[in-house]
Amino acid sequence: MNPPFDAPPAPVAVLLAAGAGRRMGGRPKALLRRAGQTLLQRQLGLLAQAGCRQIAVALGHHAPLLQAQLQQVEPLPGAVALSWAVNPQPDDGPASSLRCALALLPADAPTILVLLADQPLLELMDLHEVLAAWQTRPAGVQLVLPQHAGQPGHPLVFGPALRAQVQGGQGVRDWRRAHPGQVLALEQAHARCTTDVDSPQDVQELQRRYGVALQW
Repeated sequence: MNPPFDAPPAPVAVLLAAGAGRRMGGRPKALLRRAGQTLLQRQLGLLAQAGCRQIAVALGHHAPLLQAQLQQVEPLPGAVALSWAVNPQPDDGPASSLRCALALLPADAPTILVLLADQPLLELMDLHEVLAAWQTRPAGVQLVLPQHAGQPGHPLVFGPALRAQVQGGQGVRDWRRAHPGQVLALEQAHARCTTDVDSPQDVQELQRRYGVALQW
């Protein structure tokens, strides 16, 4: 069945998984498991369920391990094209990794969703909410992001205008601070959008506060 004539184009996505995990003992956080599923697989599944038909994963540190996992990823819902890029300088920061992944996505993509690999609490509703806000955003808004208690989180959604700035060398954070009037921040009652895991202490706190266990 063909989609309705007024259906918005399917979003594309970037999954950032280039970190070294130094505070986690130098292990790739994307390979932590929740209920037997790696966070890498879980995030890919969420993106596919949210309607993303092209997903580019940014790798850096631990690229060989994560590439091996990506090559074995179970089929994702929908006809999803999965690709990945290795950032040769991942310590240059997330903006550098984001640029590497964006280079794999269509130049004319109108909606780009950006997710972190180490966010274990995100649910499908969180992705749907930011995508819906992007589709109904006021004129002039170039970035939609969730926030909790005033702290910005992920997933982010933006389009060609901000993409051009990022690929030109600017980071999303710096751009956001310089253009607050072009940012739509969605205040969230839950900390799913701002909860990631950087250390063993974070893993322990996750289970204590939310009852969510992560294991290697």
